Parts: sequence; structure tokens; C-alpha cells
Amino acid sequence: MRIIIDIDVTNVEEVVKAHKGEWQNLLAGVLLSKSKRKRRVEQGVCAEIIKAFEVELPKGLKEEMIEANISYSIEDTNEDGSLSE
Repeated sequence: MRIIIDIDVTNVEEVVKAHKGEWQNLLAGVLLSKSKRKRRVEQGVCAEIIKAFEVELPKGLKEEMIEANISYSIEDTNEDGSLSE
């Protein structure tokens, strides 16, 4: 079974400005095209979501006495929604 969450960050410039120091290496910044900045911000968001799931989901399942194997991945998509190669 899969859960798919689509992420489309709409305030990329604000995120870059707010996290400029933290994401300097991630967003080697302002020199990147707008689409590449957006892609990097969305990758960061996806990574943070996975980190939260890795911690909280097993706790919740354990509370409900559910044993499950869970895997996490980030699939990069093109603007049209198709998978990137």
C-alpha cells in the first residue's frame, strides 16, 4: 500500500530568504534558476517530512500494536507530474 504526497512549494523566494544561512550549502543560492531553487526547496521539504515520519509513525503504529515494514523515498517529478529520470 502507498501514500503519495505531492509537494508544490509556492513561496520559494521567501523560504530561501528565511533560511539563507541554514540552506546556504543546499541552495548555493541566488545563482540558480528559479526552477532549480524551487526543486531544491521542495527536496528539503520532502526530506523533513520523511524525518518526521521516521520518528512519529513507528511510535503511532506501536501504540496501536501494529507491526509493519515501512520504507520512505523521494521521487523527483517533472512539472507535468511525470517522473524524472
